[in-house]
Amino acid sequence: MLRASIPATRATKPDSAVTSSARVPAATSLSPLERCVGDLHTFSSAWGQRPLVITSDPVRSFDSILNLATVDQFISSSARTPTVRMVLDGVPLDARRYCRSMRLGGKHVDDVVDPRLVSEQVRGGATLVLQSLHRTTSGVGTFVTDLQQQISHPVQANAYLTPPDAAGLAEHADPHDVIVLQLHGSKRWWVEGVGDLDLRLGDSMYVPAGARHRASTTGEASLHLTLGIIRVTYRDILRRTLAGGPAILDDPLPIGYRDRTRSASEMECRIHTMFEDVRLFLARTDIEATVEREIRRRPTRGFSAGHLTALLSRSDLGADTRVRWVAPAPMGRLVSSDPWRPIHDLDAPPASRVEVDMGDRVLTIPSVALAAIGALRIDESVRIGDLPGLDPPSQIVLGRRLIEETACVIDSSGPDHSTSA
Repeated sequence: MLRASIPATRATKPDSAVTSSARVPAATSLSPLERCVGDLHTFSSAWGQRPLVITSDPVRSFDSILNLATVDQFISSSARTPTVRMVLDGVPLDARRYCRSMRLGGKHVDDVVDPRLVSEQVRGGATLVLQSLHRTTSGVGTFVTDLQQQISHPVQANAYLTPPDAAGLAEHADPHDVIVLQLHGSKRWWVEGVGDLDLRLGDSMYVPAGARHRASTTGEASLHLTLGIIRVTYRDILRRTLAGGPAILDDPLPIGYRDRTRSASEMECRIHTMFEDVRLFLARTDIEATVEREIRRRPTRGFSAGHLTALLSRSDLGADTRVRWVAPAPMGRLVSSDPWRPIHDLDAPPASRVEVDMGDRVLTIPSVALAAIGALRIDESVRIGDLPGLDPPSQIVLGRRLIEETACVIDSSGPDHSTSA
């Protein structure tokens, strides 16, 4: 069971955090966001407003996302700065204290992480920081991709390994929202609006953008993953809308505009005109089209392994081959002037052609293939032979096309994954 809670020992202000208790399904049936925060209604009420602490009973496992063994392997794989950095008592360490020079690809480089030096610095109390793990580590990358798909906002991931009785980053506030997953050991936190709290193995915490916080360890080491949510705001919508606004927005201010005696009246007149032009422009803006534009602006496609293997194996695809969708959820339209709609909502006449937007490219396919594409899911594999609406040869053709367009990879982990025809 996951429960959002605040231990009684914490110094809290009224309404400073969310307290609730809820039983949740088994971990295998949880969505990515539920794995992080438990009850979605409770999290939605805290989103962008106040911290939320989620304790775990029984202890959750985040091992499939990241664990100590993966961290050890990562720093031993010729990792380089800035994907790795180290901090001691809030002060970044000079990279020369944990990196060494070596030749990579015939080129001399001096920023390769040395696992031995990293271990020495950790022993001396330094925190190891692994940055942008969603780009470099399979488990984190896959989880971040799935989480982005669910919440729509872009997500980034950093990990922090801190030895016992040590402090990592100095007190600070992040410009983005943060979800912390405690992967190993425990860590003592202070969070603005909540006070002191301990995160233990399997616990998690949400900290909204702008809330100050700091953390340190006590008697045991700690590994936690920080998921940074780059919130998309209404200000962003306005900025994107005004990018196509009236030309006066790009006019330069008058020469010497800081001289009140010469330019104040001219500026007042021009600003008044500009505001009026913007008002009229916004009044004419199609709200429905603006919503469609924002829905189509999905996060950049994240990490997904298996593309190269799938590409080289595509000629061997058979009815029992299982494939998994790894592109963003597809949107479709019949003609270029139509709004983009989820594939499941698209009513295409027979023998027509449909445009399918996969986030970074648009494919044109026969409408008969819509049901097959709609049957593919990011979090599960599907047999080529089970793709609906197509005869067996067409199923193979579609599977190969989607692999070539990097929309799908072959899933060799499921049953009946033979690639024999």
